[in-house]
Amino acid sequence: MKTFVKMLIVSMLFVGLTGCLAGKNSGSEEPAVATAGGAAESYEEFVPYTEFDDIAVPNELSRVPDQSYVAEDQSFKYGKIVLKGRVENQSLIDFFVNQMAKDNWTKERSITSTVSTLSFTKPYKSCTVRIFDGSYNTEVEIYAVEMKSDALRDPSGVQEQNIQ
Repeated sequence: MKTFVKMLIVSMLFVGLTGCLAGKNSGSEEPAVATAGGAAESYEEFVPYTEFDDIAVPNELSRVPDQSYVAEDQSFKYGKIVLKGRVENQSLIDFFVNQMAKDNWTKERSITSTVSTLSFTKPYKSCTVRIFDGSYNTEVEIYAVEMKSDALRDPSGVQEQNIQ
């Protein structure tokens, strides 16, 4: 028991000292702002991305693994990602419209209701976000398709053939 207490005290001292040393680092790359509690907070919040590297999701949502899937073959990557959390419908709409624009997506259409739908496109990519406004939890479904093969990217749909 005495060994456990000693290890606990040593680890607390180590964490305290490393925290003090990190706080003295004046060459911080991210600007910080003081909050009401006096703690420093970063201007930019970390936003997690899905298996599709240009589709971000809010931190407040949790993934529902048994309802989500992503499949991939030589030509396509496609999937459905289901998320749930306690976030207001309009906040989610604003998040996806702003974040998708930052990631160079073009909003094609939107429907705002208790079941809202946002459709976005990029060259060779498509994404639809459905937001189900629940009384306790809000559910988000993200459907995404990405063409991978250069041969399929011919806009006419006809592949070039060499005729000799």
